[in-house]
Order: sequence, then C-alpha cells, then structure tokens
Amino acid sequence: MLQIKTNRQVILWTTLVGGFISSLVKWGSEVNMPPRMAGEISPPGAHIDAWLGWLGINSHSLDYLYQGINVPGAVTLYHWLFSFAFALVYVVGSVYWPKIRLGFGALYGVIITVVMHGLLIPLLGFRNPVYADGATGWLWHLNAAELSSEILGHIYWSMSIEICMIAVLAYFARPIRGRWVR
Repeated sequence: MLQIKTNRQVILWTTLVGGFISSLVKWGSEVNMPPRMAGEISPPGAHIDAWLGWLGINSHSLDYLYQGINVPGAVTLYHWLFSFAFALVYVVGSVYWPKIRLGFGALYGVIITVVMHGLLIPLLGFRNPVYADGATGWLWHLNAAELSSEILGHIYWSMSIEICMIAVLAYFARPIRGRWVR
C-alpha cells in the first residue's frame, strides 16, 4: 500500500515540478529560436481564437504589459497547461513504456514534435505557414528553421521533465533508471 502511495506521489510531484520547469524551458527556447516568422499567429493563439471565441475569450484576452513589453498571457497559459498535461503523460507513460525515457527524455520530445506539430496541429487546420504558399503546415512542408526550432525546443522541454523526474525519484528513493514502480 505504501508503494502505491509513493508511486502516486512520484506522478503528482513530477507532473507539478516537471510541468512548471519545462514550461519555462520551452518558453525560453522560443526566445532564442522563434519557430514562426514575424506576424504569424501561433497554433496556441489560433486554437484559443477558434475554440474559445464564442465565450468572448481570444488569444489576446489575458495579454499584459511587463516593463513595456506586451506578453501574450492566454498563449502563455495555454503552453503552461500543456506542459503540465504532457509532463503527466510522460511520467505515467514511463511506468508502462520505460523506453520513452531514452536520451534523458529526448525521444519523447521528438515524438511530441512529430505528432503535434507535424500531424495533429495541421490536421486541425491551425498551421498554414506564410512561406508555404497556402499549403497546410504538415511536417514535410515546414521550413528548416521552424522544424529545427520545434524539435530542439521539444527536446530541451522533455529533457527538463526527465531531470525533474530524476530529482523526484531520488527524493522518494526510487531507482532512476528503468522501471521505478515497485
């Protein structure tokens, strides 16, 4: 019974700590290598506008000024929520498929890039890059700058979840390699 409680605590704390830290890492990586060209709406912004517009919420509803710079609050919140959700998927997934942790979680970042940015986001119609002459932004239509930014950003992001998971596992005296569930 104690082992099940500890496993739940590992999942909870990795989700909270990993989600928080990884959201900062992903956000920070986009400062160095913005994935989109200037003036393009981000997929999170497009999602918010399409899915919450009927409630009067749009991608600029939560914008705020910080030191004279406009910060897109709704898009930031969206990325944060996804970081927590994908941290949960990662830690629970590692119970059933420990290989997801390959490369300190880098494999997970590549999978997320391919699934989300290469397939799901374009499938939902939320990626039409200005440089693609009207084509949907499937993985094979993305330019090298956008693709490398997304892949590297997601690798940094997923590796930061793994580092947080290692810290949580160490705190709870669990093995940091392979299956941590007893």
